[in-house]
Amino acid sequence: MKISQTPYLAVYILSCHPFFMYEAGIEVTDADFEFAKPPLSKKFLCQVFEKYQLDFIAYFGENMFYITGQNSEPLLPLYPGAGYPEDIELVLDFMARERIRRLRYEKGVLFRSEIAGLSDSRVH
Repeated sequence: MKISQTPYLAVYILSCHPFFMYEAGIEVTDADFEFAKPPLSKKFLCQVFEKYQLDFIAYFGENMFYITGQNSEPLLPLYPGAGYPEDIELVLDFMARERIRRLRYEKGVLFRSEIAGLSDSRVH
């Protein structure tokens, strides 16, 4: 699955939203992958963050992501209209399915945001 992205729009959205919406202070555990299919695991995500030297990934909904490296520079696909490498795309897909707004990797530890709940459309 190719996740489309608009990095400049994502930067704008990140600058407009309160930062606390994208706080990642909960340590990722193996239990977070209870229903995930291989290769997705805590170890796999850590390897992706290490391989590409990533600091965090923010998810804004509707296939909009912002990925930044440890050098605080955004990570962009090599060519316009191209996707990210397959292993990063798996992480993005996992974040979208699990409604994880932010993943952050710091000193060998992976953190996530709270998982957004689904609103009940029957409640007014």
